[in-house]
Amino acid sequence: MTAAPAIRLTGVGKQYAADGPVVLDGIDLSVAPGEFACLLGASGCGKSTLLSLIAGLEQPSTGTIEVDGRAAVMFQEASLLPWLSARRNVELALRFGDAGLARPARRARALELLDLVHLADAADKRPHELSGGMRQRVALARALAQDRSVLLMDEPFAALDAITRDLLHEELERVWRETGRTIVFVTHNVREAARLGQRVLLMSSRPGRIVNEWRIADDGPRRIESPTVSELSVEITEHLRREIRRNAA
Repeated sequence: MTAAPAIRLTGVGKQYAADGPVVLDGIDLSVAPGEFACLLGASGCGKSTLLSLIAGLEQPSTGTIEVDGRAAVMFQEASLLPWLSARRNVELALRFGDAGLARPARRARALELLDLVHLADAADKRPHELSGGMRQRVALARALAQDRSVLLMDEPFAALDAITRDLLHEELERVWRETGRTIVFVTHNVREAARLGQRVLLMSSRPGRIVNEWRIADDGPRRIESPTVSELSVEITEHLRREIRRNAA
């Protein structure tokens, strides 16, 4: 028997005002449990809006959205509380989460999550003592602390340099495989999408619609410089250019 989708969108549209532009239009999308899906498109196409709708931070103007429980969200900015250590930032998510853990259990669980993202030795450091990549790993541990099966990621590595971003791709893929989370990852970086996704979904410029998709065989971890990623990136880029040209016409 096929498992029910972790995320299902039916006819979803978004318009902020009755006489305003249509941001999203007629989006139908199903994401399977444990799938890693990348939403790709030009800036301003509505990717982040769609993620906010899935997260329940905004409501659709039309259509329906079903999510398996509530989703955890990770943004481009780590937004860690500067006066708390890395461990305490993760503990805070556990304190207000659904598990209702006592303080000693929260501390132990926070250390486990920091170890999962290879930051256990930085548990007592504050955000200003951490590099940008380390702060994003703390943010990932904090998102995982919410213990939700769906993780939504809005360009979390966009502000990082290429080497750090590549290292975090490896970390994220490892964590995904170890935890079995369903991930929807928003990016405007074609190679990032081709490197990470089991499925890449291309969105048109406004109004945002899903206009193409690629399914990628899961043959194990992919490198950003691998021939598979390079070839797929060339193909996706050509489709993306067509969408940008169409919108500019």
